[in-house]
Amino acid sequence: MNFMIEEIQPPIAARIHGLDLRQPLSAELAEQLDQAIARYPVLVFPRQMIDDDQLLAFSENFGPVQVSVQYSTRQNEHRLQPRISDISNVGKDNETFKAGDHRRMNTFVSRRWHSDQSYQPIPARYSFLLNYSVPSRGGESQFGDMRLVYDALPDDLRETIEDLSAEFDILHTRAMCGFTDFPEEERAALKPSIHRLVKTHPVSGRKVLYLSVHACRVVDWPLPEGRDLLRELMEFATQPQFIYTHRWTVRDLVMWDNRTLIHRGLRYSPPTDRREMHRATVMDDPAWKRAPSPADAAA
Repeated sequence: MNFMIEEIQPPIAARIHGLDLRQPLSAELAEQLDQAIARYPVLVFPRQMIDDDQLLAFSENFGPVQVSVQYSTRQNEHRLQPRISDISNVGKDNETFKAGDHRRMNTFVSRRWHSDQSYQPIPARYSFLLNYSVPSRGGESQFGDMRLVYDALPDDLRETIEDLSAEFDILHTRAMCGFTDFPEEERAALKPSIHRLVKTHPVSGRKVLYLSVHACRVVDWPLPEGRDLLRELMEFATQPQFIYTHRWTVRDLVMWDNRTLIHRGLRYSPPTDRREMHRATVMDDPAWKRAPSPADAAA
């Protein structure tokens, strides 16, 4: 099994042809995809007729899979298995969320520019989002390439941030969205983390701006000055020339590199339309090593 890369919007996005993800992936192909996503940080795998177990099996080729935050903090509401995040507007009753439902309001955070799990000490490496249904209008996903952003920063701004760190706090983000209804176990589980604002990608060697709506203050700076800097950086980073917009079709699997990108979901209408997506996320744990693949053993 091999694959072909079709550029969608270079250097941000590409489409992968020739892979049936129902089949095990060899270590060689996994390494080739690591190289491909370092070049194009959004990879689209069209028409993947896989289930959640196969989504997890594919994801496990690239890092340790995270247990869903929803499962950790609100197990009674989680309708999928623990390592699958439910990026949907559908409950256990198979009905779409109504206006005012806290589950619906909690999803508004994802409409702000962010990098997955950037509020955790070990943030996300790759995310894998599988689409099951597309609303009538809207609901696209947008991705911002932070390599391009870093390269385009004015010299004085690039020099200012080179050695700075910021605190990333998802509870701060939820409060910005007007959503504060979360239980104490969530508060305890979702502590803020500190990350450098400039990082070097371990595969490409490119410097990137590491930013997210979760970034709420600059370490060792007065709070107003730090927040003003973060606002300026986010406004610069979300200019159209840095953005790829993905228009979903059913059974697209989109894999993206959180070390290179920020992303957000766009509003869709009507809000009662079914929008169902399942996501697996692998963490950027430097101790993780790729295990031998069943595909290699069968070869």
